[in-house]
Amino acid sequence: MIEKSTITAVSERQDYLIHELIRYGQYESDDGRQLYELPLVELERLHIKVKCDFGRKMSCEAGD
Repeated sequence: MIEKSTITAVSERQDYLIHELIRYGQYESDDGRQLYELPLVELERLHIKVKCDFGRKMSCEAGD
């Protein structure tokens, strides 16, 4: 049985990741699903990808 605090923590993390992704201009997953449809693990993966892509873009612009 999953504790209520675990469910709350997962929900809070999903909300945080969705907010961060929207802040970076990512409104859906790569396959077209809405962010709220994604499980936590997919949100984490997408969050890492978006932040890495942003960092690469910033370092390329700094090198110009």
